[in-house]
Amino acid sequence: MISYIQLCGSNFIYKEESDMRKIKISKFITAAVLSAMLTGCSGNTAPDMEPIQTELDTISIPEQVQVVGLGEASHGVKEYQELKAEVFRTLVHNYGCRTFIIEGDFGNALKVDAYIHGGEGTSKEAAATIGFRIYRTREMADLLEWMRAYNETAPAGQDLHFYGMDMQQADNSKNYLFSILKQIDPELTAEYEKSFSFLNDDAIYDISTEVFAEGMPEAEKLLADVDRRKEQIVEICGSEAFEFARECANSIYNCCDIRKSNSEYNEVRDRHMAEKVHWFLEHGDGSLLFINGHNGHIARVNTSLYDCMGRQLAEDLGDRYYTIGTDARITAFNSQTDNGFTETTAKNKNDLNALAGSIEGARYYIDLQEASFCDGWDKILSGTQRITSLNVGSLTLLKMFYTTKIIPCETFDGMIIFDQVGPTTVDL
Repeated sequence: MISYIQLCGSNFIYKEESDMRKIKISKFITAAVLSAMLTGCSGNTAPDMEPIQTELDTISIPEQVQVVGLGEASHGVKEYQELKAEVFRTLVHNYGCRTFIIEGDFGNALKVDAYIHGGEGTSKEAAATIGFRIYRTREMADLLEWMRAYNETAPAGQDLHFYGMDMQQADNSKNYLFSILKQIDPELTAEYEKSFSFLNDDAIYDISTEVFAEGMPEAEKLLADVDRRKEQIVEICGSEAFEFARECANSIYNCCDIRKSNSEYNEVRDRHMAEKVHWFLEHGDGSLLFINGHNGHIARVNTSLYDCMGRQLAEDLGDRYYTIGTDARITAFNSQTDNGFTETTAKNKNDLNALAGSIEGARYYIDLQEASFCDGWDKILSGTQRITSLNVGSLTLLKMFYTTKIIPCETFDGMIIFDQVGPTTVDL
């Protein structure tokens, strides 16, 4: 249940929420044809269309990159959810990427990872387990089905993983941790089960900030107790189980830290999400990581009035972090309400999405750094553009409520631009 909305920058948002050589970008559209069609899109000079490509299976990622972030301009959009699968498949096949990390709860996603490794249930149930209602869609279930099928024939050590970098919920983090800790010290586990009984996903929005603040010292004590029992846990359950159990304990602490303050909610959340990405880098197999979330989390610079995860990753990783943003001229999306979803439409034309309608498939990908040196693009990419920024529930009466200003070449490394997008296929 969503309890309120918070003003964040210019947007009202709900608080739910291999070594391979660089592949040369294929050129799919001739400059001569499109220049004639698109003259006048940016001032009186049409941009050189050579940098644009319409297929995504040859997106080029620099060889030093360790993390690729794909943003979405709006939750609740079918094309953006399908894009997760399309870009991830490209990274899997061309760059040996094996880890999908979503803007979803850490503990919940561990259950989804179990599903794609042959666990019980259906893809629909697994999608619902991610936690947020925006992921309870046919599109997300299709992605999980594909990952499960891939793992059925994947060589040992080449299997795919599905993880979460968020910590706004805690039930499944508690369940995973306590199932491990109970094998070592049942009495201690019982004490902590009682201590954290207040941390209940069903009532998470009804818990006061003071209660979360009071839970933080107990969460610190929990972390210390897990660390003291590392040797026992590793001996009985294995080192991997210990690392995930400890990070579940850390996620419980993070959840309390995020929810202890309304005014600092977004800032603290994004800081902990950045920490989670670093945790996956440290505990992964060295292959490329794919992370997915809203544009506002993925961007290399802050696009709202808080310090976002993407800016922190860009500072920490430099050119090892590669970001892809999205936008559309017309966005029809499933806007979340207390009782379900309602289809809502928002319009926002800019110099980037004005091109998409005349391009094959009404979408295109552009490498912003490459394009910035091409005729006509420098002004577009180094100037201010207002792009769509919609969350699970947004006000669409005025553009100030659902758009944000960016300088494209400073905000993302690449962008996937659509003319029109539509709502997800809700599968509750």
